[in-house]
Amino acid sequence: GADPPGDALLWEPIPYRLAVREGATHVLVLRTRPDGVNVVRRQSIFERLIAWRFFERKMRMPHMYKHMRDQQHRQRYAEDILLLNEAAKQSQADSGIHIRWRSGPGPPEPVQLCQVALQPGERGPEVSNLQTDAGEIFHAVRCGFARAVEVLAPLAHEGGSPLDGWQLALEVFPDSILEEVRASMAKPKPKPT
Repeated sequence: GADPPGDALLWEPIPYRLAVREGATHVLVLRTRPDGVNVVRRQSIFERLIAWRFFERKMRMPHMYKHMRDQQHRQRYAEDILLLNEAAKQSQADSGIHIRWRSGPGPPEPVQLCQVALQPGERGPEVSNLQTDAGEIFHAVRCGFARAVEVLAPLAHEGGSPLDGWQLALEVFPDSILEEVRASMAKPKPKPT
């Protein structure tokens, strides 16, 4: 039968390839990590053991174990970052780039790829997958929104002056939202009957 569902991180860490394979000619990629982050770090012993125990032993999926052991998901991520950076260097007037992936050719026609990556530092924090602090997550949402505004609508303001993405983020995501979330989290949960 078919493989069981799995996290997209294993096969498509930056989810734009499917859109391109299905014929999209203009693709917007919202990256949750700033440029300059090492995405091809060495695999830890913990990751190797988990991959072996889960994919090889429990699920009997040697192809998935090999995929993880060989860090093919990280190689694909690095390949995608390089391709997106190449696309970002081209001007808006360009007709797109011809995509060729390591796994094979891309579409026959050029594709317009536009990426929005977080800024490094305070305005582009990386949030751990295990983060539970509402304030940290809320700040990251504001940062992502501000960055998207600055990249996608730089002169949308009257008179052609640049929009202040951070100011707009504060208006769209006011502190009252965070206060409401924190208040709802503080309420005791009803016990099951």
